[in-house]
Amino acid sequence: MKVAVISDIHGNLTALESILPEIKRADRIICLGDVAASGPQPHETIAFIRKAGWPCVLGNTDEMLVKSVRELYDYIPEGEREKMTSLDAWTKSEIDDVDRRFLSGFKPKIEFKTGKRSLLCYHGSPRSNTEEILPTTPEEELGKIFEGNGAWAYLGGHTHSQMVRKFGSSLIINPGSVGLPYFRGADGKVVNPVWAEYSMLTSSGDELGVELRRKSYRKRDLKEAVVKSGMPDPAWWLRDWVD
Repeated sequence: MKVAVISDIHGNLTALESILPEIKRADRIICLGDVAASGPQPHETIAFIRKAGWPCVLGNTDEMLVKSVRELYDYIPEGEREKMTSLDAWTKSEIDDVDRRFLSGFKPKIEFKTGKRSLLCYHGSPRSNTEEILPTTPEEELGKIFEGNGAWAYLGGHTHSQMVRKFGSSLIINPGSVGLPYFRGADGKVVNPVWAEYSMLTSSGDELGVELRRKSYRKRDLKEAVVKSGMPDPAWWLRDWVD
């Protein structure tokens, strides 16, 4: 059985479309949340996911859109917080009641089986969609995070960083971000590479294969989507994207 795992599309339907030929070869596709916010195609992305019928867990920005909670953005430079607030307001104006009802149907966790083994899906962690699970998270803390769970693999996003980590006899897998991948350069600045990240799981008996994948697409296509969208501060949003 093949399972394609995607996460953190963030309203970048252009990126999602670039990997469709590959992920559609899987027997199952699951989304780990953060579908629409912060990108140029929030309504279009929600509509696509709804039509596709893929199960999705509730990400923190999905919850923000449903509950109209304001994000404080205290983790980004003060001069850019106003731009992010404007982007959030635009996103909320772009989605409709049908979109919100769809997002409100997302569950915090989804568990499904492949054979006799279970896979547990969430956004940040099983206990919070804002909690980060990192390569450096202490084993003792992982024990608390996954207490009471006995999944074969734990699947979560949120950090926008691909990861496979062993935890006891289980695996912790983060597919990265489809629509908003990033890393920090040598100067500490954020860089958004123009590629879409995802993972492909292959299960056979007691074996589970994990591939972390990324697919490049054209920056020109992303720029066209941004300009067409009418989103605020398009040049600022595109500033850190590099081929």
